[in-house]
Amino acid sequence: MDLASQLQQNARTRPRHPAVISTTHVLDYLSLAASSNALAGKLRQKVLPGNRVGIYCTDPIALAISFHGCMLAGISAIILDPAWPSARLLQMLELFDSPTLLCDRDGEAVLRALGQNPVRVPSDVDDVAAVPALTASYDAQCELLVVFTSGSSGSPKAVMRSRDSWEQSIARCATTLGATKDARTMVPGPLAHGLGLYALVESIATGGTIVAPGRWKAQDVTTLLETENCNRVVAVPSLVRLMLDQLESNLLATLRHVVTGGEPLASQLAQRILRVSPQITCTEYYGSSEHSLIAYRAHQRSATYSMPEFIGTFFDGVRAHLHASQGNGVGRLMIASDFNATGYDPRGPGELERCKDSTGVGDLARLLPENRVQILGRHGEMLNINGNNIYPAEISAALEQCGLIQPVVQAHRDAADRARITAYCLFPDPRMLPDALELHGELKNLLPTYKIPHDLVFLSDWPLTNSGKRDVFNLPLPTTAGLRKLRLR
Repeated sequence: MDLASQLQQNARTRPRHPAVISTTHVLDYLSLAASSNALAGKLRQKVLPGNRVGIYCTDPIALAISFHGCMLAGISAIILDPAWPSARLLQMLELFDSPTLLCDRDGEAVLRALGQNPVRVPSDVDDVAAVPALTASYDAQCELLVVFTSGSSGSPKAVMRSRDSWEQSIARCATTLGATKDARTMVPGPLAHGLGLYALVESIATGGTIVAPGRWKAQDVTTLLETENCNRVVAVPSLVRLMLDQLESNLLATLRHVVTGGEPLASQLAQRILRVSPQITCTEYYGSSEHSLIAYRAHQRSATYSMPEFIGTFFDGVRAHLHASQGNGVGRLMIASDFNATGYDPRGPGELERCKDSTGVGDLARLLPENRVQILGRHGEMLNINGNNIYPAEISAALEQCGLIQPVVQAHRDAADRARITAYCLFPDPRMLPDALELHGELKNLLPTYKIPHDLVFLSDWPLTNSGKRDVFNLPLPTTAGLRKLRLR
């Protein structure tokens, strides 16, 4: 069933069931359908066919109405990130020829200060008595939205997605990820990013409830969990860890499903999630803005693994083959599925690797029996140190075996222009660092000497990107004053 028909059905069969709950308002399915339909009518009059509309919202209810209004109008939405600095926002508006803009109250103030004239979408919707007749005429392959990659490569790209790609993804994957009409899903981070936006649309398509503050704020998440009896969380691992660290454990007792994606889920964090309650499940998915969902794994209690290696099962309908074999069955992963994006907008950076109906973004992988895959990371993650090829994933795995938390490995050059390996990790109590000689001895049993990090830097917390992922581009240099660190060689 397409997104418009699903919204219509939910408005008829459960009109007063909450579709979106924010810290200030509740939007039921009848009001969502009516508000989206009214907005769609205005957009059809205002926006020429083939043009796009920009959505600039932090408020979950305004975002839900804006997205579904564009969907019903048959107009593609550009999802603009409210966390972007003004220069980036203006750059993107110029790139897309200054589109019509939909925004919430906070967004209106920002956009008007930049000389824009946006249309404000209210979150305090009036009560509605009758189910509207939703009309949506569009081809399944026409564009639904443009969403930006998180910028893990350092340069976010504009990814174009068709309506059919998201409808197929939701239809085939929702049950695996615990998205049902009974799910009350907490999204503790921004909804303007890929994972949060997908969770919003998935929840509404399946008749569930999305509970969201719109951005990470511990007090707002606490308030919503105290009143809304959430049974599901969808978030990047960094935000899940913040929930476990900063919230009272009793607030999480009603959870039955935790779904993570967007970055690797560390083994230690997966075990912390599974200790929340005996009934809880933890599902990690692997995907990308370019491919949507690719594979998933359900974590088991007491099971450990190396990070960032991912071994999972392909979602239904995903087909894969490998390019450029590197030996041992490893090659670049090429994906063909109904969920694949159309590609990158040609006015921005980036170009997908293509092979007939398959596309790739540089993931290295090994195909396994029983429709499973082992994903080893991106091919651009190899370092060359003094003539030696070094894979950070291998060093990270060894550091994890030694009990270090979420290690990230990078290369730096010192004052004498010598290449050095730096490893970063979290440590719960920086006053009790491990013994450097003992750690070096453990690592020497796992790695050749030239792969052992020169410096090990301990952080109390990771710097985070706008989407709540670890910001590996803004880690402190190992020479930064005041760092807690060990010299290993």
